[in-house]
Amino acid sequence: MVRKVGLTDSVGFACLEDLQLSNSYMWGTAISLDYCGREDCIKGWKFGPYVRESYVIHMVKKGKGTFTIAGKTYELGPGQAFIIRPGEETTYRADDDDPWSYMWVGFHGYRAEDFIEAMGYVKGSPIIKIEQMDTCAECINKMLEYYQITRINEVKRMSALMLLFATIMEDNASDAQESDNIEYPSKIYVKAAVDFITEKYMNKIKIDDIADFIGISRSHLTGSFKKEMGVSPQEYLINFRLEKAASLLRSSKEQINIIAYQCGYEDSLSFSKAFKQKFGMSPKSFRNLEVELETNDAKFGHEASKL
Repeated sequence: MVRKVGLTDSVGFACLEDLQLSNSYMWGTAISLDYCGREDCIKGWKFGPYVRESYVIHMVKKGKGTFTIAGKTYELGPGQAFIIRPGEETTYRADDDDPWSYMWVGFHGYRAEDFIEAMGYVKGSPIIKIEQMDTCAECINKMLEYYQITRINEVKRMSALMLLFATIMEDNASDAQESDNIEYPSKIYVKAAVDFITEKYMNKIKIDDIADFIGISRSHLTGSFKKEMGVSPQEYLINFRLEKAASLLRSSKEQINIIAYQCGYEDSLSFSKAFKQKFGMSPKSFRNLEVELETNDAKFGHEASKL
């Protein structure tokens, strides 16, 4: 029989609880979902003062209310979200005339503060904006949908949680400067660039295109390439194209201008110039030489078979 966690689902209120009691959820993990929900509050509804054990984010879909923490009260409306950290005493209350409808997600883990910082939250400022509220609502609804305690549903809930976090980060990227917070090893950027070149070398791509695809600056990509490969990405791209061209000159009878185009060169003259600079001869001479070598090899093999 499939077990279920604490699920409440009624008109105007839905909540999924006790996820941290599942065997797969440990307090030593990077991020784990503890609970989530949504509610259309009644006028003047109040919660607190209360101290949480988990991190909790509340997202206001519509209506108004107040949030009080450390003796300071904030007024919130649609498109805003407030954060509660473990150990903080808070109170929040729906407006008397236009009570809010909000969603919440509770979580814990040793990377929790990293995620919260990337979302734009800073100490002493518990409020941020959310522009993609519909996407956030979809994430919460997905978590509520996957209420059964199975490994598959655990992964689905975590997937929805990560999408929720990413959406909030995206809405606050300029404030949190998320793109500058994480530095990956240079070999990861280089591998991504090499994969991109391998797939797109025949197109009219520039190094800026590769850097934009990865999500870093051109100078950062160049530095990573020189560190890992000993050449710039431009040099690598040129060498890759020319090696492909040399291979095609050996294996096919395609016209040289066609081979140039297949290797990312729209101008056969610039292709010939680059090819000669690398191989010391023109593409035509290279092809003739290869044919001559193949002929000599065949002739040598024929003569050797007579011995």
